Amino acid sequence: MEIVNACAKPMPIPQIQMPRKVSGFERIIIYFIDQNAITFLRRFHQLFVACQINLSIHTNNERILELILHNIWPMLEKNIHGLRLSTTFFHRLRKFVPSILNDCPSLRVVFFNFGNLFTEFPADDNAMASDGQAVAKWLFTPRPDNMPKVLLCSLYTDGVNWSSNIEPFKTAFANASSPVTFIVVIWFFPPSFTDTVLLFDQTNELTREQLTLKKMNDIRRVMLIRCPIVRDKSKWAKWEEEAFGWQIDDQWNKIGIHIYNDDEIGDGHLDATPGTSDH
Repeated sequence: MEIVNACAKPMPIPQIQMPRKVSGFERIIIYFIDQNAITFLRRFHQLFVACQINLSIHTNNERILELILHNIWPMLEKNIHGLRLSTTFFHRLRKFVPSILNDCPSLRVVFFNFGNLFTEFPADDNAMASDGQAVAKWLFTPRPDNMPKVLLCSLYTDGVNWSSNIEPFKTAFANASSPVTFIVVIWFFPPSFTDTVLLFDQTNELTREQLTLKKMNDIRRVMLIRCPIVRDKSKWAKWEEEAFGWQIDDQWNKIGIHIYNDDEIGDGHLDATPGTSDH
């Protein structure tokens, strides 16, 4: 399904209700936003509640960002399972909602498809915290179901920069007093840096966990894994494989928002005050 401003003539909103037996969808792509589009999306609210949403957002317009946060985000945030966005867009999101990752209770996968962003410590997601601190806060917050969170990110780095990124991470793990599981897939730029990375396997006896950095069958990616020392290795091998190959286009229940310009916003009234939508 695509929402596009393809003609000048207003199109009627379907009045039929979603059949109860519908439990998921392939994709919804949004290229245009106006009150009719929002009303149409609200008809799917119960379906969104029943699904694990995989959301991809593409915009570089701050006005559009505010409209998304007010009119679309409240319909989805409690059921977002996977989130793909650029680091620049993440930075802009946090200007309005600093704790936006942890405000999504079902969020399991975050994919930063552009930019240079990794964790920073101490982990925090208040308004004064950096984007890296906010990522660390989300990553180091356990899920209620104990499933490992997945972070996919890119790093433009050399030996010095990598050391400044990974050493605080290892220290945070060594000082941890409670367990949390996650898988981080890191793309290195330049790819040749992958050949020089020192792998490690570190344990925390208090939490009975290990932190492992290992290379994958890829010229530029490594995987950083925090998991129990005693675990179901076949289950973890499956989770690692899924994390390594995760692409939002391969997922069901995809929603893509591709709105870049003011002419992709309707003429009618749309509220641009984040967080107060009545849905």
